[in-house]
Amino acid sequence: MAGMTPEQILAVLGKTRQKGQYQGLVVEFLDSGEAGVHAQSQWPQLGEKKASTIKQGFEGALKRKEAPDGSDGVRVLVQEEQVYLINSALAAEQIGQIEGAAA
Repeated sequence: MAGMTPEQILAVLGKTRQKGQYQGLVVEFLDSGEAGVHAQSQWPQLGEKKASTIKQGFEGALKRKEAPDGSDGVRVLVQEEQVYLINSALAAEQIGQIEGAAA
């Protein structure tokens, strides 16, 4: 039997759709306590998808009525085909701490 390499597995997974995939990733992000993440680095299975597809998936998960608490403060941003999730509340808090320390 010829097994698949991790790269081959990620390439196959990156081209598939899974119901509720983005919902689970939003929960993971909110539970992480991070102010922001680069989606394609955080979740390699998204790496083969177009940035617009990833953005649409996250935005759909955030707008669902079953969206987890705190979802309303998550922003999905695309810059140069890279997708970022920003937790607005945590980001504002961390930026305030940086500005306060610089003053």
